[in-house]
Amino acid sequence: MPVKAIARTSIARNGVGAFVPSCHRVSIQYCNWGGSSTGLRQALKTGKIDKFAGETQYIFYEVTKKPGHPILKFHYSNDTVQEVSVANLKAEEILDKLDHYSQRSGNKLIKFNHKVMSVNDSVRGIWSPLHLPKTHRHKI
Repeated sequence: MPVKAIARTSIARNGVGAFVPSCHRVSIQYCNWGGSSTGLRQALKTGKIDKFAGETQYIFYEVTKKPGHPILKFHYSNDTVQEVSVANLKAEEILDKLDHYSQRSGNKLIKFNHKVMSVNDSVRGIWSPLHLPKTHRHKI
């Protein structure tokens, strides 16, 4: 009787085979005359955001003028949107916010109280007799 393998679909893990960035779109919203948008207008005028956008070509940037405080909206691949207020911030601080939130996964921040976090069911991992050296294997 032949031995058949158990049919199992592969688990998609980001970074194994292909990299899919989690942040795919950033919406930049600012006011044309408001005082709280001064830092964002300065970053746009000097081209600092254009330089940052050139470095992160996998993110689509959308710039809109709307009355009100300046907001950065980050759209992630898990269908979450995070809004970050950048009112009264300098251009360098806005670039730091852009860099920080574009590298996040979009998941909520949680406190992890366990010492080990693994994708395997077992604490010790998957065991197989083929993982042992030949000298320690059972001989039949």
